[in-house]
Amino acid sequence: MKWSALTLFLLASFASASTSNGIVTITAPANGSSVATPVTVTANAVTPPTCPAGISAMGIYPTAGNLLYKVSANSFSRSFILNPGKYPTFIVKEWDKCGGSSKVSISITVTGSLPTPPAVTTWGYGSQRNNVNATEYILTPTNVRLATFKKMFSYSVDGYVYGQPLFVPQLKVNGATHNVVYVATENNSVFAFDADGGGQLWKKSFGSAIPCGNIHGCGVAPVVGITPTPVIDSTLGNIYVASRQFNSSTGVYSHSLHSLNLLTGAENPGSPVTITGSVAGTGYDAVNGMVTFNPQTASGRPALLEMNGTIYAAYASYGDADPYHGWIFGYSASNLAQTAVFNLTPNGQHGGIWGGPLASDGTFVYAATGNGTWDGGPDWGNSYLKLSPVSGTLSEADFFTPFNASVLDANDRDLGSALATLLPTFGSSPFPHIMIGAGKEGRIYVVNRDNMGHFNSACDCQIVQSIPNAVGVALNTSDLQRNFSTPPYWNGNVYFSGTNDSIKRFRLNTLTSKLTTTPADLSPTTYAFPGSNPVVSGNGNGSGIVWAVEKGASVLHAYDATKLSTELYNTNQNATRDALAGAIKFAPPLVINGKVYIGTKGHLVVYGTF
Repeated sequence: MKWSALTLFLLASFASASTSNGIVTITAPANGSSVATPVTVTANAVTPPTCPAGISAMGIYPTAGNLLYKVSANSFSRSFILNPGKYPTFIVKEWDKCGGSSKVSISITVTGSLPTPPAVTTWGYGSQRNNVNATEYILTPTNVRLATFKKMFSYSVDGYVYGQPLFVPQLKVNGATHNVVYVATENNSVFAFDADGGGQLWKKSFGSAIPCGNIHGCGVAPVVGITPTPVIDSTLGNIYVASRQFNSSTGVYSHSLHSLNLLTGAENPGSPVTITGSVAGTGYDAVNGMVTFNPQTASGRPALLEMNGTIYAAYASYGDADPYHGWIFGYSASNLAQTAVFNLTPNGQHGGIWGGPLASDGTFVYAATGNGTWDGGPDWGNSYLKLSPVSGTLSEADFFTPFNASVLDANDRDLGSALATLLPTFGSSPFPHIMIGAGKEGRIYVVNRDNMGHFNSACDCQIVQSIPNAVGVALNTSDLQRNFSTPPYWNGNVYFSGTNDSIKRFRLNTLTSKLTTTPADLSPTTYAFPGSNPVVSGNGNGSGIVWAVEKGASVLHAYDATKLSTELYNTNQNATRDALAGAIKFAPPLVINGKVYIGTKGHLVVYGTF
């Protein structure tokens, strides 16, 4: 029997349960088969008769609404780590250049086990501060729904948790193997918990935290102790914590850096050390030509950073309480010997490092400073700085200062309200190494890290891109607080969450390193002060979810990362079952290994699938 081309096309369309114009063939895996993860998927699409222009792209949906992979090609063969289980409707889809599409669905069972999840040892999932977990194989846009996702359990803690929880898998603690999550509180305590609900493993407490009324700190917490996210060195087996204390008997304030054993919480030899230092300068609080760290007014909010065996801690003040400067201290991870002391305004004032943690590309330390003296060096108010460790200090290797820095300073519009994220290398761009951020003014800056642009008093036209009024909504002409968000970058998307604004998704052209000047889409939720610090989870470049905590309403939200207008879940959908309560400003959640961990005013709350 002879078959016409049209008959073959109609049969293929029928087999793919589609009436569209494409013809899709899945070569592997076979329909009805059982395959071990990682699963190799091989497929191709031929040009449909009604669209001679051909195929535009192909993609995979392992489950409904869960786009795992999309490629601009008419064939592919690639392996994917899939969570073991049944996939009754595993779809491969093609999109043609005429606007049509077709798909083929198979049923498979995935066997085996997932790889051990990666450790999250620092704020933002890495020293580039991207806040993206691209190895999340359990949570998807399909199962993060009210019917399959809920509050699983919570642990009580003894104070506010401002830092992002940290995670280390497969540690042997107290004679048993655990996935461990670590949190630190403003009451000067560090907790290690079984990440899967198995209880507290250890707790370590330090000296008395500072009563907030002593230090203009009641906007932080009732007592102020550990604010910055600790950092973990998995090789040395240590967690490093910066605390602050007040001795009511002597009236002495102090800051300490602790090195604790990951397994027991015990202080390591030589720990703790007092954080202190002096530099030569003529600043407004200088004494005999020296500026000294003030432990009473200094406040360390930025997450700790480890780079090349050095632990870095950064400081500003409490609510601009004078006198203060921006400071960065470095200590050896192995023995806590001080290796660096750097003052951001030694001949001036202020220039604190506030909401943005220090970042690193492995060679340089990057910092974002707030209001303060600027003179092009050595005073660095309202600047992005690229710093090189040199001879017991940090040396300015490059910088960017906005053209209107003096206006920002005069109106309390700190550039350093958040950090600029260090993006991965874009090899085809004339600017392969960029950083993207925004300060209180709500202007987005795209800066070339290889040539940051220094200062141009006329405009910011020397940098890759500047987009005014892009983030946050000013309620009046004196509004000063439009952005405190350090933006995640995932799969060509940059996400900002400003004050009185929706979360915005901007598309990045990786051939030019420039953003679209208007967002591709917005979340349906408007976030009041101070916005949120979003986190993205995904399986590589697919299955993306944006997670954000709405501080004022104490609600966890989850959105489709490719279409923010699609809210997948929020904790108010069943508040009786899932209520968060006591959310903390500035603090991002931790999403890892099928769970979401959120520190609050008295708990570590954990969500997951069921």
